Amino acid sequence: MSEYVFKMKKGDVEIELKSDDSKFIEDQLDKWREALLKEE
Repeated sequence: MSEYVFKMKKGDVEIELKSDDSKFIEDQLDKWREALLKEE
């Protein structure tokens, strides 16, 4: 089974996400992308 690890940093905020559930990871990345696009 695969494990996905994502680390994101913006300013002083750092997020680390680990999961072996690819659907969960896809959903989280979509949420983050939408949030980042709204900020711009």
